[in-house]
Amino acid sequence: RVADEAIANVTMLPPIPKAQIPSFLAAIDIAYIGWQRTPIYRFGIAPNKLMDYMMASLPVLHSVEAGNDPVSEAGCGRTVAPESAEAVALGLMQLAEMPAPKRRAMGERGREFVRAHHTYPVLAQRFLAALENPK
Repeated sequence: RVADEAIANVTMLPPIPKAQIPSFLAAIDIAYIGWQRTPIYRFGIAPNKLMDYMMASLPVLHSVEAGNDPVSEAGCGRTVAPESAEAVALGLMQLAEMPAPKRRAMGERGREFVRAHHTYPVLAQRFLAALENPK
């Protein structure tokens, strides 16, 4: 669409090697991840890309309808309705209009959330606990 409609304010980048993701994320102010409405998401989501954004201490604009919402849980951004260009545009404007220190604080909450709930040692302990105490 960008090429077909000659949209000038969107840049499409080639894939970035995983090792270069942290330096790329350090150069942006707000991260975005959007989802379609899909019934299976009622069981929850855990995308690696979202964890990368949160570990980079970025405020996140999250467009999702799922059984969980790490962005809302962490208080590290805004969650808006999926498949809604209007909701995404409004959420982006709200984040962009925030004072930089408030956005930085949001980003830091995301990083702390990942450290507290999604690092390998934490996940391993939860896995072992589940094995020891099956429901």
